[in-house]
Amino acid sequence: MNTRILFRSVFAVFVMVLLGLGGCALMPDPDEPPEAPPEEPEVVEEPEPVEEAYQSISLFVATGDAEAALEEYQRAEIEDPEDPDTLVLLAQLLTAAGLVEEAQQTLDEVLASDPENLDALYHSALLAGFRGDREEQEAQLTALVERRPEEARAHAALGELHMEREQYDEARAAFEAGLEQDEEEFVALRGLGNVLLRQEEYEEAEGVLTRAIEREPEFPFSYVDRSRARLRVGDPAGAEQDLTEAIELEPEYAWNYLDRGRIRAQRGQLEPAKEDFNRAIELEPDIFMFYVHRARVHDSLGEVEEAVEDYRTAFEMRPDYHEGYAHFASLLYLTGEFDDAAEYFAKAYRENRDFHEYMLLAALSWKEAEDEQQARQYVREHLDRISRDHVFYDVARFYMTPSNEGNLLRRIQNISDEYTKAQARFFVAAQYELLGRTRSARELYRQAGDFTGGGMIETRLAEHNLERDRSR
Repeated sequence: MNTRILFRSVFAVFVMVLLGLGGCALMPDPDEPPEAPPEEPEVVEEPEPVEEAYQSISLFVATGDAEAALEEYQRAEIEDPEDPDTLVLLAQLLTAAGLVEEAQQTLDEVLASDPENLDALYHSALLAGFRGDREEQEAQLTALVERRPEEARAHAALGELHMEREQYDEARAAFEAGLEQDEEEFVALRGLGNVLLRQEEYEEAEGVLTRAIEREPEFPFSYVDRSRARLRVGDPAGAEQDLTEAIELEPEYAWNYLDRGRIRAQRGQLEPAKEDFNRAIELEPDIFMFYVHRARVHDSLGEVEEAVEDYRTAFEMRPDYHEGYAHFASLLYLTGEFDDAAEYFAKAYRENRDFHEYMLLAALSWKEAEDEQQARQYVREHLDRISRDHVFYDVARFYMTPSNEGNLLRRIQNISDEYTKAQARFFVAAQYELLGRTRSARELYRQAGDFTGGGMIETRLAEHNLERDRSR
């Protein structure tokens, strides 16, 4: 994750409110009619020093450069530098620049002369959290809301603490308390929206997050959160549009491209999805999941070799990504890399001991690699894991001693579960093909391939092997 991008968005919301005392003066009043054009050209005046300083600080805040904002503050000739509001702003800039002790000293200075200064009390509590002292932060925020229950942002900060601890009921109560005091409190709106997502109240979450967007339309992560709610209520188009908005606001944040690409892939928009994953990888080339998702899209587009390369890259980064073992193994089988396919099917079986088909697929891959001894030894080592009542037990014995399969074929024919029947037919067909019994193999491949349950490795490999046989 690009933490600088995340900091820039959050820090802008955090500080720009305080900069409003300087920045608001720079914006025209929308309710004020435009002035009549002067009869003589106006003389353009240079900005006042204070106004210019706030302009510069605002610019550095918007670009996420806290140190530069602090330097500009210190360099500027700020009017009344001992004013509590000015000192609280300084403390915030010091915090953002990582100068925690100096920030606390500044806030202590304010509280020494004004113990009831709400801004100083609030930011002192946040600073405790910044130092990692969550208990002290909670104590200060609790004391603040007890003394000043109308302080909405303190309720919201308490809600965030509860969210960190996954105390969702307590977090919800705190966010709702904040919104009772100020229905437009941004942190409370976003926090409540996130609580509702976790409590699976997706329609309510969408509504609250819409309010957060209306409150701060330039904050990209509210769109990201709402996209999740919209996806859950069955509005993938709206979810995609929200992510597009987030990307336009923060075009260098890679994870939004991942999320949009996943939605596009689910909607069958494979080429746009691939473009999103390409962009995510350009921005963050060290995230293994980006390659996994692009591999899946490559596979869906029939770009099997490209999918294999993406999986290779992903497994170089995360060799323990066991959820991808079986899919990668099936792709390696399709590209004729049978030794590697056997290795990954065996890894998949170690992670999923009840999926005996992975053991048979590993053995078949070694057989395809012309390593019959390894295939038989592997099956022999794992045969006792399979119940004798399961048809795969007989298939495994057939793989060790490929003869006298008449009883096996009759048993397969009597299986009521069409999924298992198709799997067993594929395994027998593959052994037949290796034995040179091409006609019988073709028929069993065809029967296995006719299964329409979807998502089965054996069906795909059956169709591949049939096509391979035709092209010989």
